[in-house]
Amino acid sequence: MLMCDIDYFKKLNDHLGHAEGDRCLVEVARIIQDNIRRDCDPVARYGVLLPGVNEDEAYSVGERIRVEAAVIHNPGSRMSRRVTIGIGVAVQTADEVISPEELQRPAGEALYRAKRAGRNRVFALRTRTFRA
Repeated sequence: MLMCDIDYFKKLNDHLGHAEGDRCLVEVARIIQDNIRRDCDPVARYGVLLPGVNEDEAYSVGERIRVEAAVIHNPGSRMSRRVTIGIGVAVQTADEVISPEELQRPAGEALYRAKRAGRNRVFALRTRTFRA
């Protein structure tokens, strides 16, 4: 599971207005859709389920989403003039039986750690690694 959050989105929305904020959300959603297997990776409001992928593959998808989002302009950010995204990765192993709802908790924790480490990061909770 990838849990995604646009860094400083409220500032973008406040600075450029709700219409531009909505356009940003639509563009980020398009980037997410472009980087998943459309036939089997369900997208939700908070992120994406990636059935059948390992942690490295999930991390790579998150990293592609993070990098591609940087093409979107964000003058409201204190961090970058481009949109940045924090992504938390949580993976269940083949021998674990975890519902998507239960997987949200570690994905949310990984997202929190990505943000606490400086935002614009993908953080995988299982290995406690992140890269900017």
